[in-house]
Amino acid sequence: MTKDIYLVRPKLSDEKEILKYRQEFIDNGETMIPGASALFDISNFKEWFKRMKLCEKEETMPQANYVPAIQYLLKRREDGKILGTLQIRTKLNDHLFNFGGNFGGSIRPSERNKGYSTRMILLGLKLAKKMGFDKILITCEEHNIGSEKSILKAGGIYEDKRKFEKNGKTYKRFWIKI
Repeated sequence: MTKDIYLVRPKLSDEKEILKYRQEFIDNGETMIPGASALFDISNFKEWFKRMKLCEKEETMPQANYVPAIQYLLKRREDGKILGTLQIRTKLNDHLFNFGGNFGGSIRPSERNKGYSTRMILLGLKLAKKMGFDKILITCEEHNIGSEKSILKAGGIYEDKRKFEKNGKTYKRFWIKI
């Protein structure tokens, strides 16, 4: 049931909760937050927010090798807690086609293994359909069994796996028809 959770665009008023979300990844010993517009690397929330907004359009993209992407927060209706992040990339460059996909996402460490990832993908598919997508590419690291299960439950069809030479990791690629 997805009525208890929803996707929403980040607002400046979410600063405190977004920073708590970020801190939980740091406290868990993680070195990145997938699908969060480089939230892990920020030194200033307002700068992150501004950069995230610039990344929505090709003409305002802060880096030439990036593609337009729309950022969402997965929130629980009951208490407004941020459970995850989802980034919908509206285009794919070569790197994203091979290793990243149209969706990038993460679930906060304390909320994993509760079915939120699958539900977030399903909510994201509804948004992608409204954006004009008829299918999306979603990937996960080969060893990330939890993500793979979520992708498959959301309708993912396995295509192949590809090794990214720069980091030595292998990524599984799945397509989901909308």
